[in-house]
Amino acid sequence: MASEIHPNKEFNKNPIEIASSDGEIVLRQFTLRDSEEIFSLIDRNREHLSQFGDDTADKYPTLQSVRKSIEHPKNPERLRFAIRNKQGQFVGSINLTPYETDSTQGEIGYYLGAEFQGKRYMGKAVEIITNYGFDFLNYKTIYGDIVEGNTASVNVLLKAGYQETGKHGEKIRYSKQRGM
Repeated sequence: MASEIHPNKEFNKNPIEIASSDGEIVLRQFTLRDSEEIFSLIDRNREHLSQFGDDTADKYPTLQSVRKSIEHPKNPERLRFAIRNKQGQFVGSINLTPYETDSTQGEIGYYLGAEFQGKRYMGKAVEIITNYGFDFLNYKTIYGDIVEGNTASVNVLLKAGYQETGKHGEKIRYSKQRGM
């Protein structure tokens, strides 16, 4: 999938923005102006986001906690993107984090509001961010760790060309190699 990329790594002032070639979604690096929409989606999806042990809902109990995470991220190397549909609605988030001890690897993570499932937003976002990681961050491998039973998340990665590569703690790891 081709996409239009506007790279600029100066966080929050000129966020990275990536649009799908079909115009269905846009990924844009988090800015403070996104915080109310991010909190609203998390707040109305707490049960949905927690069903497989994900801690997103717990990490962001208030609007202020979302703002703080954008202004002072725990891991400033993690690229966090808002996923917006063609109507401009915030539908979810996707991030890419460099592996601590190997700069050729990155970890993908994401969430989607329950009301936006089944529209292929996350599939497109995974394809876009995977290509960005390979093409602009020079990753050789990108992986995601998924809790057993989270078939929707597994299917997203499998459709994007990821393959099961083993267990990582209590989760199953799915990886994609550059050029595969």
